[in-house]
Amino acid sequence: MDLATEQGKEYALAKLAERRENRPEKINDALLPAGSPMHYYCKSCGWLSDTKSELWFAEMPRKLCKECQALQDLGWLE
Repeated sequence: MDLATEQGKEYALAKLAERRENRPEKINDALLPAGSPMHYYCKSCGWLSDTKSELWFAEMPRKLCKECQALQDLGWLE
């Protein structure tokens, strides 16, 4: 679906509300064994946005999931 249309916007915002309502349980990285990848969650909807190894210093983890990033790029995310 083309997000750049009004119908696409309504669909995308409805899916965002659905993701926010049905957030998955977060993985507690502190309970994982040493060397396990770290999990980062979307600041907007709470879904997994990135997984990085302990040595991720070269590239910062994403703050938004792909879906929320698309909404922000279109100016629809508060």
